[in-house]
Amino acid sequence: MLVPKIALTPSNSENDTFTQFNAIQKLSILSQVFATVDTIPSLNVLEPETTRSSRFCQLLASCRVILGPFRIAQLETAIDYLDQSVHTVLFDVDEGEFESITQLDAIPSHRIVLRLRVDTATLIKSCDTTVKQLQSLSKTSSGFILSIPDFPQANEADPIFEIIQKIRSELKQSIYFGIELNCNSQNQSLIPFVALLHRKNVHVIAPASYEPIETPDRLNACEAFIKCARSDRPDGLFTTVVVDEAGTALGLVYSSEESLRESFNTGFGVYYSRSRKQLWRKGETSGNVQLLLQLDLDCDNDAVRFTVRQSGVGFCHLDQTSCWGQATGLRSLEKMLQSRAENAPVGSYTKRLLEDTELLRDKLVEEAQELAEAESKEEVAGEAADLLYFLMVKCIAAGISLTDIEKQLDKRSLKVKRRAGNSKAYRIEAAEVILNKRQKHNDC
Repeated sequence: MLVPKIALTPSNSENDTFTQFNAIQKLSILSQVFATVDTIPSLNVLEPETTRSSRFCQLLASCRVILGPFRIAQLETAIDYLDQSVHTVLFDVDEGEFESITQLDAIPSHRIVLRLRVDTATLIKSCDTTVKQLQSLSKTSSGFILSIPDFPQANEADPIFEIIQKIRSELKQSIYFGIELNCNSQNQSLIPFVALLHRKNVHVIAPASYEPIETPDRLNACEAFIKCARSDRPDGLFTTVVVDEAGTALGLVYSSEESLRESFNTGFGVYYSRSRKQLWRKGETSGNVQLLLQLDLDCDNDAVRFTVRQSGVGFCHLDQTSCWGQATGLRSLEKMLQSRAENAPVGSYTKRLLEDTELLRDKLVEEAQELAEAESKEEVAGEAADLLYFLMVKCIAAGISLTDIEKQLDKRSLKVKRRAGNSKAYRIEAAEVILNKRQKHNDC
């Protein structure tokens, strides 16, 4: 897969931040993005509470980003960025630093990619040595990028591609492996090689553009993605699964190369209608449009997954959430509560809670206490269900969705530094005051 490389500059300018955010957000629809910063600022220098720092970190955390390059001496700075929800960091490693690589053990290996600089002559002459070096470093990181500054023109690159494939074959398939290239005047001719290497589980890191026009110094990211897909159908279409932000399947459709381009360029769900033999812009007539969030290929590259934010009543033409029926569980509860907030029937308890913040607060504390004291499986499940109901009412009142909560959970799971997690006495005392007040009220 093509991994677009884009240069970032921390800036106080709203326009600069928006431009960078827009580029990374657009490119990360297709894949991870290598966000490179010449001199990565320490978050202490940026002062975490400042607008500048906040914008920069939000930019990095909101998309599929590999941030770098760091040096081993910048370990603490890298950890700070990981704690701000950057998923992966890239460290530059020279051969003379291999002995100190164990310092990186402070970071979970699946959050690290190592980059090694190598020229074509060394690759050709010392392929086996390179393989052994990578194998020796594999416990420290999730993968490797070989930076090849003198990579030849596409029509002269076959010998190097063969060596790259040989190195890939000597590494575990679970290891992330890619080569970093500089673009030149013939860069678009590299796209078929991006597809070839993708089928060998090799990524290509290179400057790329999300614009639908070719540029002399950047690859066309959308075209590279499309060429990595393959179809086993006579009509050349790609089987496409559409899912929501929670990963729940909404429907099964088909995509063409043209529909993939149109969807990426417009930012909405666009598919191919086999019955009408034309592009199908979801929601064009029903109003149930889809905001495109992410595109992915499956492990065999013959199926596409669209991750979308669905609007309206749902995906299905029968006015239901998905082609397999309505949502259940928490998603169903969320949808019901949102409906109650907008148009509740007479006597709705949910509406009462939404209008009486003190009652809602008291019920949250009460149900949390009952859950804490529950013992049997049935009691725990029942009390947890009660608490989840009141919790979701609180979220709906604040305009918070389940997706927002899931994003917070994902963000916290990325923390490298951990807090002790001890109980807070003042919070327990405050809860007791509320519970005692409720008890006195009930006794009356």
